[in-house]
Amino acid sequence: MSRKWERMVKKNTKVVNKSRVKHGKPTISQTVSSDDSVTIKGRNWTLSLFLFCVGIFCFIAFQNTNQDEYLYWLTGGSYMLLSLFMFGVRRPQLKIGKDFLGSRRFTGDKRVPASDIKEIALSSDAVIISLKSSKIRWSFTRFYHRMDISAMSERLKEFAANHAVPLKVE
Repeated sequence: MSRKWERMVKKNTKVVNKSRVKHGKPTISQTVSSDDSVTIKGRNWTLSLFLFCVGIFCFIAFQNTNQDEYLYWLTGGSYMLLSLFMFGVRRPQLKIGKDFLGSRRFTGDKRVPASDIKEIALSSDAVIISLKSSKIRWSFTRFYHRMDISAMSERLKEFAANHAVPLKVE
């Protein structure tokens, strides 16, 4: 089935199951299996730390302002809340599916089929995925992204073997 059809079936099954639970009837089974994808998540601590420092700077720099001008304090607090949001919610991730790789970029979630992957380079502390269609490279590091590189490497080795993607191990 196509992905659009699978999404429609899942959505309709969810609606029907809600209705059946309300009426006391047993739920129907999910007819579409999950895509068996694995998501490996990390933490983006550098941008969060930078935004938190900007918030502290706003508090220190505008310390001697009049108390009536509360927007300076609101600005510093907003930077700190944004940093906590970026650290807790907006996490970098790599999703390894049956025939695709997906990643959360700054502009949104990107999904690349296996046929568009030029090469996967694995090392002890980084994973670099080069794409054919452009000169873009996705890199995931242990230090910067705080990801489990060893688990990611094992999954990517299986993915590369299944789809004949060139694998470079350093």
